[in-house]
Amino acid sequence: MKKSYFKVIPSCICLLIVVMSFQACVKEKIDVTKSGNNSINPQYAGALVYSSLTLADIMKKTNNNGQIVADSTGFLTLVYKGNLFSLPAAQVATIPTQPPVSGNYSLSNADVIAINALPNGSPFTIKDSSLVNFQAGGSTQINTLSCKTATLNININYGIAHTATIIVSIPAATLGGVPFSKSIPITYSGSAVNVTENYSLDGYSIDMTNHGTTHNTLNVYYAITITKDANPTNVGDAVSFTETFNNVTYNNIVGYLGQQALSPNTDTIPITIFNNNLLTGNIQLVNPQIKVFLTNSYGLPIQANFTTFEGYTPGQPAYAITGAPNPIPIPTVAVIGQSAEDSFRLYNGNSNIISLINNFPKNVIYHINSMSNPLGPVYTNFITDTSQFRVDMEVDLPLWGTVTNFMFQDTVAYSFNLNTNNVEAITVRAFIDNGFPLDVGMRLAFVDSAYNVIDELVNPMFQVVIPSASINTTTQMVTTPTQHSADFTIPSSVIPQLNKVKHILIGAKVNSANSSSTPVKIYNYYHLDVKLGVNVQLYIKF
Repeated sequence: MKKSYFKVIPSCICLLIVVMSFQACVKEKIDVTKSGNNSINPQYAGALVYSSLTLADIMKKTNNNGQIVADSTGFLTLVYKGNLFSLPAAQVATIPTQPPVSGNYSLSNADVIAINALPNGSPFTIKDSSLVNFQAGGSTQINTLSCKTATLNININYGIAHTATIIVSIPAATLGGVPFSKSIPITYSGSAVNVTENYSLDGYSIDMTNHGTTHNTLNVYYAITITKDANPTNVGDAVSFTETFNNVTYNNIVGYLGQQALSPNTDTIPITIFNNNLLTGNIQLVNPQIKVFLTNSYGLPIQANFTTFEGYTPGQPAYAITGAPNPIPIPTVAVIGQSAEDSFRLYNGNSNIISLINNFPKNVIYHINSMSNPLGPVYTNFITDTSQFRVDMEVDLPLWGTVTNFMFQDTVAYSFNLNTNNVEAITVRAFIDNGFPLDVGMRLAFVDSAYNVIDELVNPMFQVVIPSASINTTTQMVTTPTQHSADFTIPSSVIPQLNKVKHILIGAKVNSANSSSTPVKIYNYYHLDVKLGVNVQLYIKF
């Protein structure tokens, strides 16, 4: 609340400058021939600012990382959020480039005798197969691969002197329950025939267990049906095959995905309400909480724990947050494509969050060490191309408690750059209607480039200029706003020094109502009304 109000003051100073620049107009309005003196001391007064601020208005400039949440009664909570993501699925299980697999079948003496015994036009079938040791990456062992994309490249060099049809099949690869099978016609015309074909396996499910006996393997079968003709058949005539799986990505994988660190990153939640705090005073919130929401769509055991969980302010020692469960209860998923959720919260009864908030952390930092399959191989792991587990965290600060000597300070760059010769005094008058249960003392100092104080506009420093509204100590709610007025004067002795001003130091000291003896609550309908007026005393000599 305080900082945004104070930021009105530099605006007022800007307006004061505009008022002072009216000197030329003043001269035109003064008839010096009617004056018996050679100087006059006119005063010019006017309204500068009227503003009615709720907490939402105030926090827009001081709380850009947080949300202000009101419940059904209008009671307010500041909510700061962060999220920590695990590795995306593509980094947990990546199918690498597959090497080509080659095979060769040469006609034996028995094959030649059998073919030669057939009449022309008769079929003769020989069979061959290749065992593909599929490269799954890392320690991944695949039982079933559901292909998002995949291409099977077949290269055949056919050197048998008869026309043939070659059936390429992969019984373990099915689409809609139908095994993969393709027919390749071969026309022999006196020399070896080379054929290259590319087949899409997009959407196919591939069983890589070889009938439940292993992992990462599949067989590609070839049935070569020769149609005998008048060409001679020779022992050693051969057909060779090379198959390569390319561009393999997955919709999901079932098997064992290895032991991997799943969350390498650290997340930081800025608590911007403390950005300009001077690390003084005391805040006692009644019910601050840290809420942790866990979402997991990996179908595998995950062990996780916090390795870093602390409040941190630059230049200050980190403040460890206690009370988090260890290990963290990562929820488990039973069905491919679904996700599971769990959560826990830290509050006054199970953690040190009260002390944490009273330490005014500008950030909450956390890192989670997570390991898949901590007990070793489990062959019912599954992963989809979108699998991830994530940790969403909220720091909730319900605005209910006491504040004692809580101090803010900010610095605003500012230069007057004006002719002060004819200005004798400047007075800013504030009329304040405070509906918040907070006493606010202020400091507003003009300083030069070396931060030497030229003038303390509020004197004595940090005097209460915004007195607290009255509250009902039972309900802890405001009953009556408080009205107050105050004058802030820049005296004649200071005015010649104003052009040395390079910065304005804006400070506040906040105490809750009744000398911070009673917890107070902040509601969305509380408001701070501020009216600012100016009086400029000129001294004009002619």
